[in-house]
Amino acid sequence: MRFVIPDDFPPVYQDRSEVLDPLRPHGEVQVYSARAADYDELVSRLRWADAVINVRAYTRFDEALLAELPYLRVISILGTGTDNVDLEAATRRGVVVCNTPGASTVSVAECTLALLFDAAKHVARMDRAMRRGEWRQIKSFELRGKTLGVVGLGAIGQEVARLAGALGMRVLAWSFTQDEERARRCGAELVDLETLLRESHVVSLHLRASPRSAGLIGREQLALMRPGAVLINTARGALVDQEALVEALRNGPLGAAGLDVYPQEPLPADSPLRELDNVVLLPHTAWVTDEASERLLTQPVDNLLAWLAGTPANVVNPAVLARG
Repeated sequence: MRFVIPDDFPPVYQDRSEVLDPLRPHGEVQVYSARAADYDELVSRLRWADAVINVRAYTRFDEALLAELPYLRVISILGTGTDNVDLEAATRRGVVVCNTPGASTVSVAECTLALLFDAAKHVARMDRAMRRGEWRQIKSFELRGKTLGVVGLGAIGQEVARLAGALGMRVLAWSFTQDEERARRCGAELVDLETLLRESHVVSLHLRASPRSAGLIGREQLALMRPGAVLINTARGALVDQEALVEALRNGPLGAAGLDVYPQEPLPADSPLRELDNVVLLPHTAWVTDEASERLLTQPVDNLLAWLAGTPANVVNPAVLARG
């Protein structure tokens, strides 16, 4: 077997190589510590791979790349997002794709809450003013009794709903599946997306990036929101029309936003978001905790071991298993 990590940059596994030790009895493990210079180099790294751990979303397993990899049988993703893998093409080629659900659920949910508090209480904004020598008090609002709209009721969305309920917030929820049982378990009330946007004081996004979710929150949706409402995004930058977001932050209705993700990462130096004082910006760091990092390191390896044992786990393209 040949196990390849084509994109361990910035380093994740390089500093914790012992995590990969369970794979070594099964074959060769190759970790590349820098991004491939171009497509040809990426193909060269992966050409002989039987199994891949995909760390960074900038390595895209599309139809063309998969066609170049005749030996590839399994991709194990560090994280939950599968937007960098063409799942239909992988299934057609018999490639099993696994991810790591739940590894960062608590960490991302808690960071969502941190952004929520900051956007409501203006902590970072007043801290910056204090450091400039100003004594500036900015009026905030209480969260108890307010309405939080959770868009997407996966594991993270459900955890955010539970945390918000503990704060005394009313929780509305919408997802593509509109699963009543999920909503009941986390104390949320299922509504349509328009109602959620109109009634929520805070809207928090927790959907995966997909063709269905891309641009879901655009100019029309932002215009539905309450004056002074807050938008939190710890999911994927592609969910929100960035031009419309900047406009809504400058001219209303949005009062504030808390962002951890962007369509282009790192966030470009000339991004207009950097100029806005009513936005809290984080560098895609919601999942970066000691606990989540440990789970994220080990679970992709565990997925490969399960696949080797003939009991694939956390498979996101289950139709491939029917192929035998």
